[in-house]
Amino acid sequence: MAQKLEAKGGEKGAVWDDGVHENVKKVYVGQGQDCIAFVKFEYVDGSQVVVGDEHGKETLLGVEELEVDEDDYIIYVEAFPYVSFPTTPELRGKLIKVVQEKGEGPGLRCSHAIAQAGNKIYSFGGELTPNHPIDKDLYVFDLETRTWSISPVTGDVPHLSCLGVRMVSVGSTLYVFGGRDASRKYNGFYTFDTTKNVWKLLTPVEEGPIPRSFHSMAADDKNIYVFGGVSATERLKNLDAYNIVDQKWVQCATPGESFSIRGGAGLEVVQGKVWMVYGFNGCEVDDVHYYDPVEDKWTQVETFGEKPSARSVFASAVVGKHIVLFGGEVAMDPLAHVGPGQLAGGTFAMNTETLKWERLDKLGKEEETPNIRGWSASTSGTIDGKKGLVMHGGKAQTNGRFDDLLFYGIDSA
Repeated sequence: MAQKLEAKGGEKGAVWDDGVHENVKKVYVGQGQDCIAFVKFEYVDGSQVVVGDEHGKETLLGVEELEVDEDDYIIYVEAFPYVSFPTTPELRGKLIKVVQEKGEGPGLRCSHAIAQAGNKIYSFGGELTPNHPIDKDLYVFDLETRTWSISPVTGDVPHLSCLGVRMVSVGSTLYVFGGRDASRKYNGFYTFDTTKNVWKLLTPVEEGPIPRSFHSMAADDKNIYVFGGVSATERLKNLDAYNIVDQKWVQCATPGESFSIRGGAGLEVVQGKVWMVYGFNGCEVDDVHYYDPVEDKWTQVETFGEKPSARSVFASAVVGKHIVLFGGEVAMDPLAHVGPGQLAGGTFAMNTETLKWERLDKLGKEEETPNIRGWSASTSGTIDGKKGLVMHGGKAQTNGRFDDLLFYGIDSA
């Protein structure tokens, strides 16, 4: 005989009752920002399947399905408490879709690189079809006219069209390293003078750091840093620094055993330290480390707050003491790079002083959020006087490609 039991737990939330049923076949649980946001049960009455009502509201974080075997029964449900953090955000910002007027731009692509120099954003490399680079043109987006064009170039033009390439800027100079073609041949280390439109090969492939793709790059006013990535034979975890004045490469301290090899990590320089965030080592990972150039030492830190789930190949940028990231891959595709994998959305920021994460685009708020994506090109940038995260293109969950130019500008920091 069925019995209705007394409800257990807190006093918040809505009370609901699906009625009396013989057994539970499936449970659907939806994740909220810091709680369970949605639940639905599927019951079995004899040979008939009865679908219960939906309780709560689905969010962008998705719904998980739990199937109960025929011989099993649910005898209790336990929900773990969560830590509630202050609702006043450290950062306030807004996403805008930057208007791209007519012009010759990079179009649909992912696995490319962008960097900002002055009032222009540059794009290089990338793919439309998996593992097949598109071209080796250098595209320029003028923030005043909002138009794309292909830059005229002279000098040592990179010899390969490539994907998985990285690029940073220091002043008016772009620094480009690595990337591969369809046969896994790699590019070396180049600069591009944006005032003279001249490419220069600084380090041939055979003389510089290990050739690689899907690595990470960052820079301060003196050094260009290259971390991790995927070589012809394995993933890497070494950090190399190129001194702009001395024009020499130096291999930095190697991380310890607890620090795994990886590609697709975030790498940003914040207040003199080089921060490595998340990445992929065969699985998506969520550890955070920083490198101190003065002590030549790596340190792992424990972060807290509204942490993004483990992920790689996300967009990232620096705003003050914060590292901002969007999207990424949260689970590898069975076809590896040929497929889209499981992609995510969400804009998050980590305070490098307090180590606290917060989500910037709050779920349930009526504000525009980009389509979920990974493998976007990204850079720290300034548009219309605001600093923030600039990202272009990327891979869609359908395995298509994007061609939009997005900017998450920070109003306060």
